[in-house]
Amino acid sequence: MTKKPFPIFFSVSSADINFAEQVWEQFPDDWIYLYSKTGEEAAHMWDEISGRELPRSKILVVFWSRKYIEAQGCVKEIKQAASLLDGKLLRPLVLRLDDCPLHWTEDFPENTKEVFSALGKALDYRTSRANLPIEVAIQLVSRVSEPLLVSDHPRLPRPDLLQSMRTSLQLPNDRFRFFPAVWISGFNGVGRESIVREFNRDFVPNGHCVTIEVNEATLPDQLLLRIASEGLGADQRRLMEIQAEASMNETQAIAKAIEQVAESGNYLILRHGRIVEERIELPEWLDDVVNALKPKTRSKLFIISQVPLPAERRIRCRERLQTQRVPTIDEHTLKDYCYRLIGHFDPHPERWTDDVVDKVVSASVGTVGFLVALVRSIASIEDFDQLEAMIAAEGAPMVDQMTIYTRWAFAQLSSYIDEQRTLIFLNEVSPCDIIDLERVVQPSRPMSRVMGKLLELGLVERETDNLYRLTPLFSRRLGRDLVRLELLNWLRNALSEFVRNPGAIETSDHEFVRIESRIQAALISGEDNIPSDLTPFVSAAHWFQAGVRLYHARRIDAAYRLLRNAFKHRAKFAQSTRIEIIRYYCLSSIRVENFPEAEQCVQLLEREHRTKSMAAFLRGNIHEFKREYIDAIQWYEKALEFNFDKGRRLEHIYRPLIACILRTRSPDFRKAEGYALAYVKLSRTIFSLMSLARVELHWKYRGESVGRTAPNDIEQRYNNAFRDLASDPGVGSAHFEIRAEEAEFEGDFAGALKYMDEAVAADPRLLLRNDRWKLMARRGDRKVAEQVIHEMDQAKANKEFSGNWTVLQSTLAETYARALRTSGKPIGLLNQFALGIPDAEIGRIIGNVDSERL
Repeated sequence: MTKKPFPIFFSVSSADINFAEQVWEQFPDDWIYLYSKTGEEAAHMWDEISGRELPRSKILVVFWSRKYIEAQGCVKEIKQAASLLDGKLLRPLVLRLDDCPLHWTEDFPENTKEVFSALGKALDYRTSRANLPIEVAIQLVSRVSEPLLVSDHPRLPRPDLLQSMRTSLQLPNDRFRFFPAVWISGFNGVGRESIVREFNRDFVPNGHCVTIEVNEATLPDQLLLRIASEGLGADQRRLMEIQAEASMNETQAIAKAIEQVAESGNYLILRHGRIVEERIELPEWLDDVVNALKPKTRSKLFIISQVPLPAERRIRCRERLQTQRVPTIDEHTLKDYCYRLIGHFDPHPERWTDDVVDKVVSASVGTVGFLVALVRSIASIEDFDQLEAMIAAEGAPMVDQMTIYTRWAFAQLSSYIDEQRTLIFLNEVSPCDIIDLERVVQPSRPMSRVMGKLLELGLVERETDNLYRLTPLFSRRLGRDLVRLELLNWLRNALSEFVRNPGAIETSDHEFVRIESRIQAALISGEDNIPSDLTPFVSAAHWFQAGVRLYHARRIDAAYRLLRNAFKHRAKFAQSTRIEIIRYYCLSSIRVENFPEAEQCVQLLEREHRTKSMAAFLRGNIHEFKREYIDAIQWYEKALEFNFDKGRRLEHIYRPLIACILRTRSPDFRKAEGYALAYVKLSRTIFSLMSLARVELHWKYRGESVGRTAPNDIEQRYNNAFRDLASDPGVGSAHFEIRAEEAEFEGDFAGALKYMDEAVAADPRLLLRNDRWKLMARRGDRKVAEQVIHEMDQAKANKEFSGNWTVLQSTLAETYARALRTSGKPIGLLNQFALGIPDAEIGRIIGNVDSERL
């Protein structure tokens, strides 16, 4: 068997070998050839080096010193390497271990000139400073070895699809020209980007793919700067010039930039990302960009999206844009591909039985990207007993397969704090340059090893040289596992430090990505003052994107401030994005109880026929937050009527509608059950299953007392609903919450509190903690009430909860007031706890608590 070559070659004198060995020990054993560690026993060392290891390596690390010049082996190595460097076959890194100069001087013997001359071939690349410390040497080797992280697994050939693309993209009646732009649709993970790259190899074999993420909020000047940076190499000074030169016709400027990328032998991919979900259309101004492109001998712009191009936009761009759908793969084809992946990733492929392969292929649900992640991960485990923990039951839907695998993958990182920190940072700031990740995470091991572990599990992907992002297949499933207090505290400090201290610019690559990374971090961390070097680049798109992220992270106060800015500048956006801005600003206004602003948003939406259904839902939301549940139910039911054929929207309506029914004095349980069953039928999620279980639970225990007699089989209905909830892969804290409610109905306070403790352990968000405090305050026990007061005072001082405290302050104050009354402490302490709440609201809270005691 041919020995696998080492991608990195260490050229070092025996006098400096201890230094090199300390660096070597920080990297995987199969990465680096160092003759004292990985040289083949009984082989002639120079034959091994010159004939095999040095010519087959990709990276040359020279440990330059005065001793290096005197070592004959090193002289031979640098001379041979010079010719490889001339042919661009090696990437060099020169580490200066002492003060030896890089160029020949008369202080050195004449016969050393050739050594300095050979070294000169490497000086166009990275060179360290003199007297390099060992920790910096490790860091530099980690950075220069980053290209080794690129995935090189076998690709799934799709010749039929490639042939149909070649045929469809060729202009009618013209054998030499192609549509300039292509819309590639298909689900994440089915190989859309691989198809684009494979297609372009026929036209530009050495062409570079410039990949840029766009979403519904992307603005023209933002895209122009991204293309200038990623596709044309613009540095920060040039980006400032482009920003200042911005004209009214930015779409023409973008088209010109795309043409320049194509003229340089490359091509552009715009990847449709999402702020929340990809069903929101990309902005209409992209059509003007497409129509400004000229047909040439190859296509130059590829737009990748999960959703097909709408018919009206296809008609609008019919002379410049063609469409292509990338379907999922049938199991037979995937099985053949699976065997190829096994042969690549596993040194012992014989251990894979047909049964194991069938399970893995079934679990991939026709998704190439997920299959690769599964095979790569399974190949790294010692025995296949873990297989059941990695994948759901055969035939389980994609969402269950993804959820179970993500939890398994995250469990593999339980002792890898650097990897956990990298994930939680990328969850907020993505994509990100590895240089910035290294500076933020400050790993105890080389950053390349950290990223290698995350790549191995499929949780991150290498977007291009040095750029990384969370894998789209898994990114929305990491949040539940990234909420530990110590991680969140670290993240808060890391984001602020990243914004304030950008670090020395060590490369001109990805300039605008690095600028936008810091803008993202500044807005998400709640920085009031954006650093002056960033302010010229901050746009309404950044406010909107960060505002939506903060809203979904339940940091409502911060979200409201950013969304208010986006709302004021909504005219900059396309119509579909303006609607989303109004919607999110309305939702955040409701949650900070700025009901007049929310009303203004609803009125804007009611003016257009296509947004009347959204307006109905938001009116229901306003009434719900005002605790006007009867009115809320009426508006939510109206929203159901408007959206009777729109499944995704119905999901968002059923949940609050059912909750409002249960909050009325005499709930219509039969109606609530009907809605809950329809909700589960529409989408079997943790939310729908929890809604059904709660309806059956309340009907069982409250039915008689409110004149709503429960059916004879209510016990069985509840048990079935709870069983389905508890067995769901995404159950989290939900089954503990239901059990706590059941225990409270049974009068078992100790059991209810135990279940709420388990719920908070699974999901430590503030709202759930308040549910626990409310339970304790309802107990009527003085000591328990004093414990509530103590815990709530501590929570108020905890920065972790500051983002949501104001939003929940009224609810929290009511719990606190209830605890004060039970403990016998002065009710006036509420004013100190609830600073900022108007006197009228304080009076209402005290009135509610006192009325409960009567």
